[in-house]
Amino acid sequence: MKHLSTIVIIAVLLLAANATMPQTPRTNAANGASSDSAIVDKLREIVTIRQKLAEVNERAVRNGRGETDGRYELALAEARLQLARELGQRNEQVAALKDALKVQQRRLADAKKRAEVGAASPEDVDTIRVAVLEAEVKLLRAQNSSKRP
Repeated sequence: MKHLSTIVIIAVLLLAANATMPQTPRTNAANGASSDSAIVDKLREIVTIRQKLAEVNERAVRNGRGETDGRYELALAEARLQLARELGQRNEQVAALKDALKVQQRRLADAKKRAEVGAASPEDVDTIRVAVLEAEVKLLRAQNSSKRP
């Protein structure tokens, strides 16, 4: 139950952070403007750090000590998404959103299994189901936007 509470808190924080972020970059190569190199450098550093943290956690999981709630993978996908938005890279945005969706889908499958044995409530499953649906909407929006000229 402790892990489930942590998952719910992380999901809510990620959703709140996403809701406050602009959906389109202020400047990017796609619309003819150039990105601020200082911002891009910082976003790249964030991606590098998030990648390292995800890899460290993955090794810890294999040793039975890491977090399996998807927090590291979601943080990495979000960092990659921010960088891709800043650079106006639509394909990379879609790829990052697909990665986030896969993590949310895995979290939902895990929650359903836990609910079957009484280790998670139906409300916990519904909370994660909402996160999956929101991830699907974000992906569909990005895919629709990448089809536009």
